Amino acid sequence: MNSTTLLTHTLAAAALALNLGSAFAHNVWLEPDAGGGYLVQFGGHEGQLETYPADKLKSVQAFDRRGRKIEVTLEPKADGVRVKPERQAALLAAHFDNGFFSKVEGGTMVNKPMTENPGATSGVHALKYHKTLIQWGVIAKQPLGQQFEIVALEADTPHAGKPMRVRVLFDGKPIEGIRLSLGEKGAAVTTAADGTATVTPVAGNNQLLAIRRVPVVGDARTTSRSWEYLLAFPAH
Repeated sequence: MNSTTLLTHTLAAAALALNLGSAFAHNVWLEPDAGGGYLVQFGGHEGQLETYPADKLKSVQAFDRRGRKIEVTLEPKADGVRVKPERQAALLAAHFDNGFFSKVEGGTMVNKPMTENPGATSGVHALKYHKTLIQWGVIAKQPLGQQFEIVALEADTPHAGKPMRVRVLFDGKPIEGIRLSLGEKGAAVTTAADGTATVTPVAGNNQLLAIRRVPVVGDARTTSRSWEYLLAFPAH
């Protein structure tokens, strides 16, 4: 890598770091309930929950350990959408479209595209993807075809304190330069050219976060698009 290329990469990384200070501000995830179902929850910083229109949840899928699909029932609730798999699931996956946000210079973000926010100078279209691994197995390392996706590289339950490798895909292909962290405050790592990165899980439940944001040209509704991912999984 020559000095010009190195400088370009360094400046790009610095800009990305500045832009990601509140990058993991909102995510979607699933929480089990007492009735054998799961509640799709949406939250902001430090896990603070927010209500959302049910139509923002675009899909929920369930699979067993061998990757066989399980039918699910979706039930809109006051505090989210309840998901009930037809039988015991090893993995649940969700796609959530949080819509368009925009702001005028010096103002705060509002949940409207720039075309509906007079004077808006910037905007973002926010897309969320999620997986909850309940039981590790073949399904853990099987891509589901989500547009933005984290895939484990091993089928066995990871051990706390030991390195765990994952691969990040975009449109089904490995993507370089994606920032990941375990939780909002975890140390950040970045994917290599083959889309892989190594993280070190803790005992119990883990949340691995990833984000990609790109500028958008030619769409009057927004100036950028973001994809956020939350992979929830247990470790011994």
